[in-house]
Amino acid sequence: MKKLLALMGASLLISTALFAAKSDILISAKEAKKYLDNPSKYPNVVFVSGDSEDSFPTGHIPGSVVMGAHHLHHSDITGHMHCTPLYQCIEEAEHHIGEKGIDNNTLVIAYDDFRGPNATGVYHFFKVYGHKNVKILNGGRAAMEKEGVKLEKGAEKPRKAKHYHIDPKKVNYDIIADKYQMLDASNKIVSTIEKKGSKEKSNYVIIDSRAMNEIIGERKLDNVARGGHVPGASFIEWKQVTDFDNKLSFPDDLSKVQEKLNKMGITKDKTIYTYCHVGAGRGSYFFTVLELLGYKNVKVYTGSWDEWGNDQNMPIRK
Repeated sequence: MKKLLALMGASLLISTALFAAKSDILISAKEAKKYLDNPSKYPNVVFVSGDSEDSFPTGHIPGSVVMGAHHLHHSDITGHMHCTPLYQCIEEAEHHIGEKGIDNNTLVIAYDDFRGPNATGVYHFFKVYGHKNVKILNGGRAAMEKEGVKLEKGAEKPRKAKHYHIDPKKVNYDIIADKYQMLDASNKIVSTIEKKGSKEKSNYVIIDSRAMNEIIGERKLDNVARGGHVPGASFIEWKQVTDFDNKLSFPDDLSKVQEKLNKMGITKDKTIYTYCHVGAGRGSYFFTVLELLGYKNVKVYTGSWDEWGNDQNMPIRK
């Protein structure tokens, strides 16, 4: 009986922790709609689309702005990151955020169509620069339409620019990584496999959240020089999590995801790196999944394959 009560208590604590994490990270369409319905009451709320600038005019949440997730990652044509591991240099990020009518006190509600990667790209971008008040709209545009919101079409309506300040001391380097940190983790995972026969015994995990045709090098995006994956990576495509049936970015029940992670040895005591093609997208999506599950030591490799695949000094596997 005591064991049963202990298990029930532990389960309740986990459920409570997950609920708290979700409320800090996610916002429902029903809750988000109140900001649209009462703009005078909530003047400092900005909905930010992480989808592409090309798709934005075809339908977006009224009054929202666009900050395409894949363009938040700033590298040149060779994959060189100008202010690694930051997505953008601080002055550039300050200008980009401020011109969207966002200041340090703005509630930023990041969204996409419903799938999640582009919304989490915006979410992670703001978290890196120390913005505290940012949430992900679970279900994105699709969920808002279900709540009766009629999408707008056409170009973004300019908002009055605001001053945005990034304190270099408050930049959250704990949730981002550069290629050298990735290389170190990769080498340690590979070494563990060679010595112990399994990556599960390593203190490090690298999650590649891309599609299998990218992982095996069959498909290369944005003219990256090489295809393949980081040695020692574990493969969990982001589509295995998104709730396509209910058009939710994150399913209400993440227990099956946790079971899969446990089977793969991706436990909460390890240092975990996530990556995709540009970091702000599928890599940030898995960062958020792990954050929702209570993982504490998770970093997005912001350069991701765009940087790694273009650097001939970085090892690859196919």
